[in-house]
Amino acid sequence: MHSKPKREWIVLADAAHAKIYTRHYVDGALQQLWVMEHPEARAHQSEMGTDRPGHGHGSASHHRYAYEDHANFPEQESEHFLRSIASEVNRAAKHDEMDNIILIALPKTMATIKSEFNRHTLAKISGEYAKNLIGLPKEALDERIKALGSIAE
Repeated sequence: MHSKPKREWIVLADAAHAKIYTRHYVDGALQQLWVMEHPEARAHQSEMGTDRPGHGHGSASHHRYAYEDHANFPEQESEHFLRSIASEVNRAAKHDEMDNIILIALPKTMATIKSEFNRHTLAKISGEYAKNLIGLPKEALDERIKALGSIAE
């Protein structure tokens, strides 16, 4: 017997991948809604068109030093990607496409996504789990979510 009907979104993310599953009952079957990948967020700095920083010479000494490179392009790409995921979830929450959200991501990823959520979306979060389950098959994911939920209670 199904419990109270709810439209639930399960959002899984890492720096370069995201999956959203839905289910229409707390104990209902998971349905994959969408998958997003952003390979640029996983690229190495040199693959993004930049090499290691150059070297310079001090004017008062004969020592060489490396210039500092303050830009981390893969990290910037990842943040842009995670903001786009948050934007999609915000849009869906605004259009009342879900009743609650379970967010599963490592702490830094989760913090980036949640920082972009609006008040309405934040209010729909019913669970947060600091895990990277993005590579887990759908069949195993449901059991892991249930196990995480029982640990949190």
